[in-house]
Amino acid sequence: MKKTFIAIMVMTSSITVFSQGKSSNVSHEGFYLSMATGPVFGNIHGDDNNGTTYKVNGEAFGFDLQIGGAIKPNLILHASAQNKTLVGPKINGVKLDNNHTFQENFYGVGLTKYTSDNFFLTGNVGVGHFIQTESTSNSHSDGTTSDAGFSFNIKAGKEWMVSKKWGLGGGVFYAKTTLKNKGVNYTEHWNSNRFGLYFQATLCKSK
Repeated sequence: MKKTFIAIMVMTSSITVFSQGKSSNVSHEGFYLSMATGPVFGNIHGDDNNGTTYKVNGEAFGFDLQIGGAIKPNLILHASAQNKTLVGPKINGVKLDNNHTFQENFYGVGLTKYTSDNFFLTGNVGVGHFIQTESTSNSHSDGTTSDAGFSFNIKAGKEWMVSKKWGLGGGVFYAKTTLKNKGVNYTEHWNSNRFGLYFQATLCKSK
């Protein structure tokens, strides 16, 4: 975790130095494309009607894709697809090997507001679900996918213009998914509380 924070700090410092001298007067208009990735932390909790409880944790890898357009300058309406993949999760204190993965997916819509200095605040709402997979060979895997439930996430940060169309930067985020998963003889409740740091690249229009 310490190495992850150091790497992000070095990357952010490099972007800041590279972008010095470029205009900070930015207007996000027209088509919008934003991609973000980085480490994800936090816990996923579950319980069922038989009294069994689950706690899933570990450092995951996250990816966030947003596509949309400006409804007015610096206010973006977009669709969002996100994935958080935890390889070798720890479940109830037991560390599984890297053949096991635990994923959280999100699909929804949201708004992003930029300031003239390219600070941003994003909010998304939609549906989320979990996928637990155990690899059995190089080409096959057995997995279970939960039912979908309500999910939301927020993100805040800053970007620096490195060209007339592209901004690079980063931010912090919080995400939560709450759902009920029903099987033949069981009912499960799952909820997540995730947070992390993302490196972000955005296609925009600079004045």
